[in-house]
Amino acid sequence: MRKHIVFFLLFIFVLLSGCNENHNISNPVFNWNGHNYIVTNEPITKNELDEKIGKITIQTKELPKNHEEGYKLSEGTNLYKIKNTEITNNIDSMMAIEIKGEYKVARILNEIK
Repeated sequence: MRKHIVFFLLFIFVLLSGCNENHNISNPVFNWNGHNYIVTNEPITKNELDEKIGKITIQTKELPKNHEEGYKLSEGTNLYKIKNTEITNNIDSMMAIEIKGEYKVARILNEIK
């Protein structure tokens, strides 16, 4: 558990240090139920996935604002629930996404101001 907290804090630090006031984010971001998730480089196996829960329906050129919109993600990109995890509005909420046949973890973003 301690490793997860350290990794998460390091991830947030790297994420915030890469942002400027124009919100230039290099990683893909998508919106799920009004909350943005950033795609990480954390791999996840297909066996760790629970079920497909949706897909990107609109590709945007800025941070997404609406459900199933994706920044730097193609329309039709699949989104998955991870086994033994709940999708919540909490800081530790995560999902999975399939990009070019590979599965990656996506973590919820706090509001960027």
